Amino acid sequence: MDGQVPIVNASISLEQLPHILARESAHCDLLTQNIVQERDAIKRMALSEFLSINQSRISILESLHQLKDELDLLLDDLANAYQVPLPNRTITDILHRVQSPQARVILAQYERLAAKVRAVKQDIAANQVLIHSVQSFLFRALEAHRQSLPDGDLYSELGARQQHHVPAAVIRRQG
Repeated sequence: MDGQVPIVNASISLEQLPHILARESAHCDLLTQNIVQERDAIKRMALSEFLSINQSRISILESLHQLKDELDLLLDDLANAYQVPLPNRTITDILHRVQSPQARVILAQYERLAAKVRAVKQDIAANQVLIHSVQSFLFRALEAHRQSLPDGDLYSELGARQQHHVPAAVIRRQG
């Protein structure tokens, strides 16, 4: 009877695994949508949208972290039940050790999730490049604007002569 308890627990854990992976996949889809929203806001320079985009991303990432904790506990149970050595306690090693049709289906599901995670990481990296490019452009534009305005040749929006300028708030004297 004692030998059957770990197998029963392992069977229950194995049945829970596809549900956790499906929830992780759904959260990856939400993260992908969030990244697309961010990219659109970057392209439109819609700074006012970034707060809600980032709040949404934080919520998604917190949920993914909770799912990771659930998955880690489940994998520990499975690793112990199937006597998987500590250095080999990855989901793929555990599922290979199980050697059942259900494990092969779960492994395929996990591989699809892993591909989705790689795509999300690439999309995040692409957005980081866009943000960096926009920042660089703005810094160069501000620097070029500062260098092209001589002192004493500027007027404020109200028409007062200025010695120093504030970008986008001065009018250059003509003639």
